[in-house]
Amino acid sequence: MATAAPASVKGFNCAANRMYPCQAYALYHAGFAGVLLDLTAISDLFVVSRFMVAHPNNLSTTAAPANEQPLLVPLQCGCPSRSPSSYAPMQYQIGPGDTYWIVSTTKLHNLTQYQAVERVNPTLVPTDLDVGPMVTFPVFCQCPAAADNATTLVT
Repeated sequence: MATAAPASVKGFNCAANRMYPCQAYALYHAGFAGVLLDLTAISDLFVVSRFMVAHPNNLSTTAAPANEQPLLVPLQCGCPSRSPSSYAPMQYQIGPGDTYWIVSTTKLHNLTQYQAVERVNPTLVPTDLDVGPMVTFPVFCQCPAAADNATTLVT
């Protein structure tokens, strides 16, 4: 039985008429909140190849994105069992000074909320994170409705 999301967590609701899983894209702004990452760092953050980020953005794999340049980053969107929200589960290794809020707002540019991170990682204590564990950050996404005509991005 699915449990309802807390009112403070906003994301995309799972729906029976959606086609899960699907290929989706996050709109990630290079240089958001004063943190400018190169294509390699962005690829590492989302655990995808540089080519997978460069190709849909018409960039070379050695390109340095401009500050605040919007980039499409590919995700595998789904609706995991017992989850009221659809998301792409992104694995992130906790580093020194990281909190769910810091990673959600600065490194992931608000593509998720720290409350959602708490919900999908119930065995971790968010106020007592050690350096090193892998944490799932649910990057909110949505798949097309079954009735929609899905189109492929052609570049």
